[in-house]
Amino acid sequence: MSVVTPAIATRGLTKVFGSVRALDGLDLEVPPGEVLALLGANGSGKSTTFRLLLNIYHPTSGVSALLGCPSRKLNTDCLQHVGYISEGQRLPLWMTVAQYIDYCAGFYPQWDDGMVGQLVKAFGLPMDGKLKHLSRGQRMKAAVTSVLPAHPKLLLLDEPFSGLDVETRAQLSYLLRNLAKEDGLATVITTHDVEEVEPVASRILILDKGRKRIDEQLAAYLARHRYVDLHELAYEALPEAARGKIHRKASLTEPELIFTDQYSPEFESDMADVTFRPMTLRQILTAHAISLL
Repeated sequence: MSVVTPAIATRGLTKVFGSVRALDGLDLEVPPGEVLALLGANGSGKSTTFRLLLNIYHPTSGVSALLGCPSRKLNTDCLQHVGYISEGQRLPLWMTVAQYIDYCAGFYPQWDDGMVGQLVKAFGLPMDGKLKHLSRGQRMKAAVTSVLPAHPKLLLLDEPFSGLDVETRAQLSYLLRNLAKEDGLATVITTHDVEEVEPVASRILILDKGRKRIDEQLAAYLARHRYVDLHELAYEALPEAARGKIHRKASLTEPELIFTDQYSPEFESDMADVTFRPMTLRQILTAHAISLL
């Protein structure tokens, strides 16, 4: 049986700045074809994780590797298979879109001109327009078009949906899903826009003060959460075993927020007088008081 090399592998990855543990013992494996949503509030360790993976920061302890290459020894052979797009990355603003894409193409022997044409058409990019004259959203489209035609095996996206219109966000999500399924592209997305990652991510990892709080397949995470409507039934009248699976919390929009994170069809069948309703990822994070700001 052949061994599949993870797109990302970390063991005990830690970064300390003075008295602050920005990242604290992260163990992580991202296989090919997985789309991981890396979530957390500002200061939770998301950006630090990216910088450690890319050898911008050196770890205080622990190790990481991209596509089997240790982060501390990244070279051009490895990096030509890694794509990175950041909301605030610097672009050569004096270049036109066409010049910038041609410039990037020179770094990748597997460059796909056909994909360039498809992306330019889909995004409506003005090839003769200078980058400095583009809107924030158009610059993000140009950045995407400068990376995906290289057919990376690993894609790191830092707030990729920022500034994009609804249609383009949907196009990018569809493209990432297809590349994961058809090409085995592994993608890690950091974003505050959880509504955008729900349709595309296959897994979520939530960091809290540098530590891993949740690491789960997204479908399973969504499936085990449900709003609970008790109707006329008093919470105290529920069987003790059921009460142990149902949470009640104060809410700004409702008198009381009642939900479960242990839903199953069997649980529902045992609760004939109770209604269960699906929750979105945003609603789940709000219910658990997990902030992404």
